[in-house]
Amino acid sequence: MLLALFSYLSAMAAVSLEEAKAKVKNYVENTLKLQSYGLLYAKNASTKIALMSDIEEISAPSNNWAFFVDKNPGQDWAHPCAYVFVSKSNGAISVKNSTLPPKNRAEWDAVNPQSTLKKAVKINSSDAVNPSGLINSELFPNKNKTANNCYAVIISGGADKYNNYPRYWNNCSMVYQMLRNIYGYKRENIYTLIADGTDSAPDINLGSYDYPDVSLSSPLDLDGDGNDDINYAATKSDIATVFNTLRNKMTSSDELFIYTTDHGSSNGSICLWNERMLPTEFAAEVDKVDFVKNINIVMVQCYSGAHIPALTKAKRTIITAANNSESAWSTTGTSGYGYFSKCWVEAMSGYNVSNGSTINADTDGDNAISMLESYKYAVSHDKAAVEGCWTKENGVQVLKYEHPQYCSNSCLGERQYLSGLLVDTKTLCCTLSGNALRKATSRITSTTKITKAKVDYQTYGNIILKSGFKVSDGAKFKGTILACRSSNTSSTLRSADIFEEFDNEEFEFDSEITEISEITDIDDAISEIDGFEIFPNPTDGLLYIRANSTINKVVVSDATGKIIMDVNGDSEEIEIDLSSNAQGLYLVNVITDSESYIQKVVLK
Repeated sequence: MLLALFSYLSAMAAVSLEEAKAKVKNYVENTLKLQSYGLLYAKNASTKIALMSDIEEISAPSNNWAFFVDKNPGQDWAHPCAYVFVSKSNGAISVKNSTLPPKNRAEWDAVNPQSTLKKAVKINSSDAVNPSGLINSELFPNKNKTANNCYAVIISGGADKYNNYPRYWNNCSMVYQMLRNIYGYKRENIYTLIADGTDSAPDINLGSYDYPDVSLSSPLDLDGDGNDDINYAATKSDIATVFNTLRNKMTSSDELFIYTTDHGSSNGSICLWNERMLPTEFAAEVDKVDFVKNINIVMVQCYSGAHIPALTKAKRTIITAANNSESAWSTTGTSGYGYFSKCWVEAMSGYNVSNGSTINADTDGDNAISMLESYKYAVSHDKAAVEGCWTKENGVQVLKYEHPQYCSNSCLGERQYLSGLLVDTKTLCCTLSGNALRKATSRITSTTKITKAKVDYQTYGNIILKSGFKVSDGAKFKGTILACRSSNTSSTLRSADIFEEFDNEEFEFDSEITEISEITDIDDAISEIDGFEIFPNPTDGLLYIRANSTINKVVVSDATGKIIMDVNGDSEEIEIDLSSNAQGLYLVNVITDSESYIQKVVLK
């Protein structure tokens, strides 16, 4: 009798699933004070919950109902979320915070499913493949160019059909259209690896936590011309296949552009289709084509800055939407675009993606947009970098910012364009009677006669004026030796004017040759202009950092991307000691309110 009574009372005390749901909703709305959130429950009990990263898991207490709370639904992963457990015996709540959703989404159900209501999906009558939320029109005019030596790789993983949002497809579409229409990349030279590739199974989530059944297969046509543009799935094996193909196809005269979008994780890994790729793994694939002329890399996923240490090499420029310890931000909801990605494409294309109006990011007037110019424009127009984005953390409104990163080698990003590198040398002759800017990497040799015009010669090396060079009839001439930037900064283009503006009636070089060599002491002035100073470099251990504004944080990473030091600051000068670390190359990231500056430092 006593045993039966105990069993009866235990059954009466057990917490049902519906009671657990009510408790969790009350906790989310009244304790966490979230008004917008995603809420799922685990259909089956488990002691381990695998997360989307494939490298992390949550330990679940036994005899508990398990719930998942997304605190910022629709935002790119990784971002704050929580796993909430309700005891089946007494209703007690326990919480484990995280930044990633569960991997096996099919094993979870919405707490308030509304699948019977069906979210309305509008279909464009002229193209029944593309629903609203996806780009289904031409974004840019066709410039009728052909870039024979330019190749591109576009990657968007999506994780799975529950977390692959339309905006990732949109990001890829606008990049693809820009490469084809503005820069003339050949279709066969663009390799697109998106979600599950050519598989016809649904792989995009058009709904939400309440409408998990509204999904479709990614349209294979990225530019609306009727041809399929998606070639591969975003998997490790297909990435390896693509870079193996490029290794056999490309030559040392060719140039490569790489673009990645989607989710990221705190260890920097790229989110692929049902798997992840670490920065070192991705760098190993890129290294297969290290023989090419140069490589441009743009990465817009969360924590994308973590790839800079692994990818940094000569002949490469790397731009990321976020640093190695923060989320990237996108337009509200699951559609639209990534903020930084949209601004970068607008800078490179010259057109506003939303309304088609023209944009001019050409700050040096050479009628081409360099990687540096596109970065500077994107940083200054990126809403998440300039204004920040509001989010809730534990019921408190918090303003979060993106800190885009720029890393380039030996002036590369300043003379690197999607249509090819700035020419190595330029020989000029004959007569110029209209305003012009002439630019080259290493040398300009001129016998030009300039009349009734304003002409500027710019180079990173030498300006050689030979006999016959002449400025007359009201013309103006200025020669400029450019100094390069090798890391992340948003200051204006630095240069040293070698000649004043000459506008004499009969200014002429009569000597056999006049050579203006590169200035060797300009680096001191550069440091002062940037407002950052990191010295000595190389260092025995002690490193001194100065800025012209308050330093908020200094983050030091080793060559593998691992953060070895994270120092908070509240002054314009900071001293750090690296002597306890192994000799080698380190990246020092100095963060102020207005800028994020990265410099390579050698510990000897």
